[in-house]
Amino acid sequence: MKHISFIILCWLTWGCLFAAPVARAADLDITYQMIMDAPKQVSYRATMTRQRYNADGGTIFRSTQHIIHQHPDRDRIEVDGQHNTVVIRIKDDIYQRKASGDSLKYSHRHQRGSDVLDIGLGFSSLDLLQTNYHIEHVGSDDVMNRPTLILTFNPQHPGRLTKKAWIDDQTGLVLRTEDRDETGSLTEELYFTNLQIDPSLSLDLFDTSEWEGRAVEFRQVIACGLMSEVQKEAGFALAAPVNIPAGFTLEHRRVIQYYGQPMVHFMYTDGLAQLSLFQRVAPQRDEVAWPDGAPERRGDIQMWKLNTYSIFRRVKNDKLFTLIGDIPEAESISLLESLCAIKPSTASIDQASLFGSSSWIVGGSVVGSLLLGAWTFRRRRTLI
Repeated sequence: MKHISFIILCWLTWGCLFAAPVARAADLDITYQMIMDAPKQVSYRATMTRQRYNADGGTIFRSTQHIIHQHPDRDRIEVDGQHNTVVIRIKDDIYQRKASGDSLKYSHRHQRGSDVLDIGLGFSSLDLLQTNYHIEHVGSDDVMNRPTLILTFNPQHPGRLTKKAWIDDQTGLVLRTEDRDETGSLTEELYFTNLQIDPSLSLDLFDTSEWEGRAVEFRQVIACGLMSEVQKEAGFALAAPVNIPAGFTLEHRRVIQYYGQPMVHFMYTDGLAQLSLFQRVAPQRDEVAWPDGAPERRGDIQMWKLNTYSIFRRVKNDKLFTLIGDIPEAESISLLESLCAIKPSTASIDQASLFGSSSWIVGGSVVGSLLLGAWTFRRRRTLI
C-alpha cells in the first residue's frame, strides 16, 4: 500500500478491498477467545452424538455421551453402550467405572502434562491451526434455537479433512461439527442435543467416594516434558520418525505405566488432526487382545482399519511401535518405516530443536473436543 499515493480514488478502492477481511480477522480472534474461555466460564449439560459415514452415506458408527461440565475443571461423562462407562474428571484426576458382566471395574489415574480427558480433546495450537488450515467465517445459523457462527477449516495439505463448526454466539460452545473428505462427501458429524446452559448441578454428581478402596491405578503418567526426562523414565532407547506428515509437529511427550511396563507416547498434531505414536519393549506375547481381527499386512507392518481410525504396528529392534490416526495409509506407513534411534546426546535437547516449536495447549473439556473432534470416543482405546 506504500505505492498508493497518487490519487484519492486508489485509497478508496484499497479501503473497500481490505476493510471486510480485516473485520473478519478481528471477528475470528474474538471467536477463538470465546472458544478457549468457554470451559472456564460456562457450565452445561448435554448429549453429544458422533456418527461416521461410508462413501455411500450409510452410517457405520454411532455413539452417544451424556456430558455434564461444571466450570472450570469438573466433568462427568456417561457413555452409552454395553459397558455403561462413567468417567469423572476433577482437575487432574480421572475416575472411570465400567461394567463387566455382572461386576463393576473401577480405575483412577492422575494426569501430568495435559488436562485433556481421554474421551475428549483440548484446543490445540492456534498458530499451527492457522498455518495448516484456511479458516473462514462463512455465515450464521440457529442450532437448538441458539444463534451460532459457522467456521470452515480448509486444509492446506492433501489427504486432510475439511471441517465445519457451529459456535454458539453467546457462550463459545461448539454445538456441531461436520467433516468432509476431498470429494466433499460427509464422513463424520458430532452434535449436541438436550443442551442446558448453567444448569443447577449437585456436587453428588462428582462424588468419587465410590472409588475408594476399589480403584486400580491405571495408565499413570510417570514422566512428561523434556526428552531427557522421558528417555530416563522409559529405560530404553527411543526412536522418532524422520518422515512426519506435512504440517504435523510434536505436541506431547510422556511415559505411561502400561501393564507394569513403561510405554512412551508421542502425540503429533497439525492443529486439528492428531497422530499418536506409542513405543515400548516388544512383549513376549500380546497381553492385550485388542485390536480384534486379523490385520492386513504391508511388509513388516500390520494394519487394522477400523470405523473411525486406523492402527499400524511394527516391531523393529525389539521395540513395538504403534501408530494410531486418521491420515492416508501411505503417510502412516512412511512414518513407521522412517523410524530412527534418538541419540543419547540429543535426548536433553528441547522439543523445539528436535521436532519444531511446541504447541500452545488450552482447555481440556469436551467443548474443545467438538471443534477438533475426530478423537472423541477413541482416545481411551489408544494406549496399545
